[in-house]
Amino acid sequence: MASRDIYQPGSQVFYINPQTGWNVGTLKEAGKKTMKVEDKGEVFTVAAEDIHRHMEGSYDERFEDLFQMADLHQSTLLYCLKRRYEKLGMMFTRMGEIIISINPLCVKDYNHPSKMAPHTGGNWAHPHAWEVAHKAYKKIVVMDGNNQSILISGESGAGKTETAKTLIDYLGCMSYSHSCNGVQKAVAESVNKKLKASNPILESFGNAKTLRNDNSSRFGKYIKLYFEKTSGVLTGAEMVHYLLEKSRIVTQNPGERGYHVFYEMLCGMSPEQKAKYGGLTKPQDYAMLSKGNQYIREGHGRVTDDAVEFKNLVQGFNDTGITDDEQHCIFSVLAAILWLQNVTFDTDESTGKAKIVEHDLVEKAAGLLNLDVEAFKECLLVKTKTKIMTQMADKDEARDFRDALSKALYSAVFDWLVQKLNAVIKPDARAAGKTLRYVGLLDIFGFENFKINSFEQFCINFTNESLQNHYNKYTFIQDAAECEAEGIACPIVEYPDNQPCLDMLQKDGKGVMSILDAQCAFRLGTDASFTEAVWGEHGEDKFFVKPRSTVPDNFGINHYAAHVNYKTADWLEKNKDTLKDDMRECVQGSKTPFIADLLVIKDSDAEAAPGAKAGAPKKKATVGSKFKKQLESLKEELNSTDSHFIRTVKPNPQMKAGVIDNGYVMTQLTCAGVIETIIMKRQGYPVRQLHRDFWLRYRIIAPKAIKAKYPAGTHPSDEDLPAVCRELAEEWCWIMHMKKPHFDIGHNKVFTKAKVNEGLEIVRSKKIKRLMPRCIPFLLKWIDAYLKRKAEIEEERRKAQEAIQLTKKRSMADVKELAEEQEFDEEMASAFNEFSEYFPHFDLEVILETVEYCKMRAEQKGVDFKKMAMDGLLDMQKQRVEAALPSTMKSLFEEAGLRAETQELLIEQKITTRDALFDLSPEQMDKFGFNEQEKDSLQSVLLSQKSNWIVNQRLNLLMGSEGRDEEEMKRDMEELTAAAELIRKDLEGHLAGKYKNANLNVSKIISKAIKINQDQVKRFVDMGFSQAKATEALMKAEGDSRKACDLLLAADDF
Repeated sequence: MASRDIYQPGSQVFYINPQTGWNVGTLKEAGKKTMKVEDKGEVFTVAAEDIHRHMEGSYDERFEDLFQMADLHQSTLLYCLKRRYEKLGMMFTRMGEIIISINPLCVKDYNHPSKMAPHTGGNWAHPHAWEVAHKAYKKIVVMDGNNQSILISGESGAGKTETAKTLIDYLGCMSYSHSCNGVQKAVAESVNKKLKASNPILESFGNAKTLRNDNSSRFGKYIKLYFEKTSGVLTGAEMVHYLLEKSRIVTQNPGERGYHVFYEMLCGMSPEQKAKYGGLTKPQDYAMLSKGNQYIREGHGRVTDDAVEFKNLVQGFNDTGITDDEQHCIFSVLAAILWLQNVTFDTDESTGKAKIVEHDLVEKAAGLLNLDVEAFKECLLVKTKTKIMTQMADKDEARDFRDALSKALYSAVFDWLVQKLNAVIKPDARAAGKTLRYVGLLDIFGFENFKINSFEQFCINFTNESLQNHYNKYTFIQDAAECEAEGIACPIVEYPDNQPCLDMLQKDGKGVMSILDAQCAFRLGTDASFTEAVWGEHGEDKFFVKPRSTVPDNFGINHYAAHVNYKTADWLEKNKDTLKDDMRECVQGSKTPFIADLLVIKDSDAEAAPGAKAGAPKKKATVGSKFKKQLESLKEELNSTDSHFIRTVKPNPQMKAGVIDNGYVMTQLTCAGVIETIIMKRQGYPVRQLHRDFWLRYRIIAPKAIKAKYPAGTHPSDEDLPAVCRELAEEWCWIMHMKKPHFDIGHNKVFTKAKVNEGLEIVRSKKIKRLMPRCIPFLLKWIDAYLKRKAEIEEERRKAQEAIQLTKKRSMADVKELAEEQEFDEEMASAFNEFSEYFPHFDLEVILETVEYCKMRAEQKGVDFKKMAMDGLLDMQKQRVEAALPSTMKSLFEEAGLRAETQELLIEQKITTRDALFDLSPEQMDKFGFNEQEKDSLQSVLLSQKSNWIVNQRLNLLMGSEGRDEEEMKRDMEELTAAAELIRKDLEGHLAGKYKNANLNVSKIISKAIKINQDQVKRFVDMGFSQAKATEALMKAEGDSRKACDLLLAADDF
């Protein structure tokens, strides 16, 4: 069946626009190779393979899971994400077990820490990143599972670091909310506090402003949070970091900054502090901070104050136990780097070698590092020195020595900080002896592909290639698990195995990394010889792209996400990360122990030279070999855990909130492997529909035999549906000459290949087109009936409004009569009339008593009695609504934004359950006085929550929790009833005497125990009662404000 048969001119299609990616347009002409599509008045000629049908109902922004989409394709995935983000303001979407998170670039209420506690019980109305942390925690504590890992990936500015921080907060919240032991809670809170205190330190030293992000992490990190398996309490943490971007220490691209800490200390230190470090000035005065010509940290429409951030940094130091002496040493090193980078070199005319221009700055740097000044100068100017001869450096080499030392010092301080923080947050020695499990959070750099890519991009993309391999295996296993759960054979899928590419990059002896190390060890090795060696070894590999040019300065790699071309200039130097031995020894001779220890080669950073004898001294490992070992260790760790994935996405390059750039987002989804997942799914059964959905969509083209069994208006039972769906699919596969099965029927879904689905859609479309003329008379008849019914509803509504107005008139007459009986003055009568109108469901006697009481109390306190009375009546109204509504219904009403009077009307009509709300028609809403906003909002909330309620209900039934809830509720009600009876006897006399005309049912009011709220105590104190009396009344009233008020009013000493 030709692809053009799927499309009919005039139909809606997805098409790829070269500038903006996938868009929706109207098909004008359908050809074999190209098609013409009209979009916003402009006609585009598009290749046939860049067209995809727009299937009605195939995607919906209310889909919480992308795998719910009937048509699983790049275009439908993008548009579902786009609508959720732009229309609903939802940043999170599920894709199976994976969470896709699109950076909102603004504050979202559902991300506020105050929203964490309600979710710790496992209530997820909508997808959230916390959901992933919740599952990981439960697998450890409740299900006694393995260690867990959460992999957070995405490009700079996508929100990886913020996501990791909020996950740590949530896991801490889970931990101390899970335990009822005070000591355990204190431990968990202490660890969580130290983790939070470490954030400003890591961000100051490891983050910088880039063109893409004002707070970009320039290193990767894997944080392990340890939990005691039995109690679930957070006992400690540990962090490993990867690939700090050292080049940023000495230079930046235009529009970017160096690491935050330099700007923070220069803006935040006092003049006295700056004087201690050589007389520091402003950022503009330092060469290493001026390369990008950017001194302000600005992004997301706001400017971050570096002086304030410096205070946060110092506070973080104090909270994590970094002493004043250690802080002084750290700032001394940073100041020395600043001064050292201002040192310039010129050529000595007599020798042709380098000479120092600013000797005073070298002396400042040496003084701050507590080094011998002359030895330090010699290190900067001497290239090599032996007993026989001394070779001096030229000015370029001297500049390289200066930069190498600056990078080594800064990197060493960063390593020291991570080590220090690990010592502070590690599990307590007592906890270490217990059985611990951990949740690991991997916040790693995303795939990078720039105009010029170098060694740093190679390492980053090597990391992502390796993690993608892990992700592919996970996704394949998950898909196989769904097929198994549905009882169908897992289809044969071309597994996207990138292991050959990884072998090319990392294999010992022949991999790119190994060739680079070999060239670094070779005395005459150069960037050109390395490039030629790589060409020779991998020139024929399908993942390797040898350039046409014969100049050995670049090569290409076909990564899983995209082809990337790498420039090999300076690769050997970057990999060696060389610091001269004499310079290292000079720093180790510092009289300050902290500084002397910074550049000592640790065992973990050392390796034997190639071919060296046993026992020979080890040298510093290359950047590549160290990173390769770290990556291998990380992969081993991830493979030993149960993995969870969060794919973060940056919505647009301009960082504008609420807007998705189609092409930009699609590129990120491709780099994150999401599109690869879709492709893999499409190779299997990409279209997966519930049995009933399949029947309802395709019953119009069902064979005559099936239609005879189920005439119009009738449907198969749930038991018969699988067989009916199979018969329908088999019939059409036979008609379309599909010899092998291209579908399968699972326990709950119909799984179809794309080819079958396209065929069914073609036949359905033609059938509808043929039947449409017959439908027109019925449609016209339906429209007439609809208009007539609408007119009747409007008439009913008008009459109902008239009845309400008449009732109000009668009520106002009663109000006026009661006011005259009380002989109110004008002010009191006005207030009584006003409140009677505002609170039509309150007994007039209750309003009367409230107004009288508040008038008296206001005169005593000298405040506005109308405001006091309004607050009291609003509180009573709230208590009435809360007492009559279950907590779930209360939160639903609040989310829908229903007015208090609307809620009271629903309560009066006994509409206080989910089922009753689902049955509520638009006509009934009109009758109850809903405005249009309330109607739309409530319907939207109901639609979004209905599926979740059903799922939760089924899970409760499956797990047997629903029965337990009923038993617990029964016991709670018995206890509360008994408590209410005791209190009723104590209060009945007082209440009856004070509110004799109010017809209050005391036993009914005291129906639920609520914890005493300090805000309630404060309100009573503000009304003139003592704190002791207010607290006593609230205790007797079990936290009910209205009952406590009654007690206070009835007290003998009132």
